[in-house]
Amino acid sequence: MHMSTRILGGLGVSALLLAATPVIAACTWTGSDWTPKQLTLAAGTVFAPRDVPVGTTLNNFSPIRELPFGDRLVCGLTASYSTTLIGPLASNIPVDSLNVPAGSLLQTNVPGIGVAIYMTGFATPWQSPAGNPSRFMPFALNLNISYALSGMSSAMMRYALIKTGEIAPGTHTINQLVARGNSDRGHIFDLTFTATVTVAGCSMPAAPANQINVPMGNWEKRVFNGKNSTTPPQSFAITLNSCIAGSNYPGNSNGYFNGNYANVQIDGHKTSNIIDAANGILSLSSDSTAQGVAIQVLRDDGTPMNLGQPVRLNRVVNGTTTVPLKARYIQTGDGPTPMPGSANGYASFSVTYR
Repeated sequence: MHMSTRILGGLGVSALLLAATPVIAACTWTGSDWTPKQLTLAAGTVFAPRDVPVGTTLNNFSPIRELPFGDRLVCGLTASYSTTLIGPLASNIPVDSLNVPAGSLLQTNVPGIGVAIYMTGFATPWQSPAGNPSRFMPFALNLNISYALSGMSSAMMRYALIKTGEIAPGTHTINQLVARGNSDRGHIFDLTFTATVTVAGCSMPAAPANQINVPMGNWEKRVFNGKNSTTPPQSFAITLNSCIAGSNYPGNSNGYFNGNYANVQIDGHKTSNIIDAANGILSLSSDSTAQGVAIQVLRDDGTPMNLGQPVRLNRVVNGTTTVPLKARYIQTGDGPTPMPGSANGYASFSVTYR
């Protein structure tokens, strides 16, 4: 009878030790059961200039968002903590201003937009892997200390929206489960990411309104008095419709968010060719009969318009954006006056936004 009592007592001590082990040697919630916490990282509205390159960061990465758990995660002695991304990854994207590790850029439900999520706020004793020192998801952390940490009451996160391909015009909604958090006790949170991304830019008028005729006027040859003499400039404008101006933010190293501008490139068209790109000079078309003159394209301030390359002109405004330009005849020959006749020219233009 005495021996039986000793055996039962020994079993009781063993059971108490087993129950205490997970509390001091792993992560646990202090005030609730182990139902995974549902977290939402809400990015709000982000504008994407239409023609920025693939790899451009579309938002200000600096602010840290605090997402409360509604509980406290306490970890002690030896423990592990990890995050995984949910969904397809965007690979081989040369991100402009952030060192996003390979495997950390998640493709969102909107074609052309990826998201990378950075999680911070961990205590110093947590050791991260050498391959992901900044703790972009996914990551794994390990703890091996002699005391229990006080615990985390919230997740501290940043996000980066990255252009991964062509983004369709208009406004797009991202609302998707993007990540999961785990500890050595199992599944601890789900992370949903939400954002509204609006592509900033304009639309061109439909034909024939996108064909611009510039009346150059009729001039007597005595208006010209030698090479580079000109006629008075004639004003015209490129009109851009349905513009979304977007917004800018500081700290983007590539400069695309210093304001959303219309960048106009003018090239020779049909039989008109660029004669002097730096001085904005186009040749007359082959159906012209005048000789010794060409057409010079000017900015609104009267300075020559560089041809054959994008030139930043007007800041885009919401609604209609008008890009004013000018054109005039310029004498190209060394003789005293040009040969009179018809003097026509053709040019094409394209507009990019950044």
